[in-house]
Amino acid sequence: MSWRSLLVAAATLAVLAISVVALRHLLADTQWSAVMTAVRALPTAALAGAAMLTVLSYGILTGFDVVALRLVGRPVPYASVALAAFTSYIFSHNLGFAALTGGAARYRIYRRHGVPLADVGQIMIVAGVTFWLGAVLLLGLSLVLLPSLPPVAHRAISPGFQTAAGLCLLALLAAYMVALGRLGGRAIRLWRWPLRLPTWRMAIVQFALGTGDLLVAASVVFVLLPQPSIMLYPAVLVGYLFAIVTSLLVHAPGGLGVFEVVMIAALPQVDRPGLVAALLAFRLIYYLIPLAIGGLLFVGHELVGLRRPCVDDGVRSFDDHP
Repeated sequence: MSWRSLLVAAATLAVLAISVVALRHLLADTQWSAVMTAVRALPTAALAGAAMLTVLSYGILTGFDVVALRLVGRPVPYASVALAAFTSYIFSHNLGFAALTGGAARYRIYRRHGVPLADVGQIMIVAGVTFWLGAVLLLGLSLVLLPSLPPVAHRAISPGFQTAAGLCLLALLAAYMVALGRLGGRAIRLWRWPLRLPTWRMAIVQFALGTGDLLVAASVVFVLLPQPSIMLYPAVLVGYLFAIVTSLLVHAPGGLGVFEVVMIAALPQVDRPGLVAALLAFRLIYYLIPLAIGGLLFVGHELVGLRRPCVDDGVRSFDDHP
């Protein structure tokens, strides 16, 4: 194992340890029996709504790959795109290290349709950019339009600072769109890899997909909260955005601990046992159940591939002998 891998592993363990300590501090006054009572009290309608929103969220995520495949010019049947997108996202969501976990799943599926490794890499980049475009847009708009957001961990940020930060984020996105207006559709070189830039029209689709997925995913948490009020949704959305971005930046597997710490700190006004129950249900519905389904689908795909080792369009698989 290289020193870089050891460093990443050590950093991940440190983040998890810090998250455990932070969770113990935040839940010091919360009784586990009260949390279990709140879990049992979750309405069937809320659980069903969370499940339907989860299906919708992963459906939107398949659009990330549809846009990316169109950009690289690789036609792939939607059924295969949906399988590749769903399995790659669910593996990266739960296991972290998206380039390794999600990238491997995408490559194993797309290579059977003649998509080379370089294009799979570009698909991952485009999908990642789609997520960040949506996240930055929603954060920017939230900070500008909702300058009086609830304090995080009882620490309020001045409305002026929030508005300024939001305007900076929106200005970055505006500059990105202007750049695409001039360079969109051209190929540039990113280190050793050629990368084709989307057109500004394609970027608008990316904005729609990125924001749509995040709005729906945050709604999964929202509907599971005790007596959710529409006035609470903006705080849930902002908390979710910070929680998911923080989880991605620290590479915690599935954001375990990190996601919960940020959400609990961002929603001090929500009944604590009910909030913890909602987060537990969210992790089960949005992460673990899809992981089980995605794992079975991926294993099934690989078993079918053992009987059909060549890609569908006649291009030789890398596993085939010359």
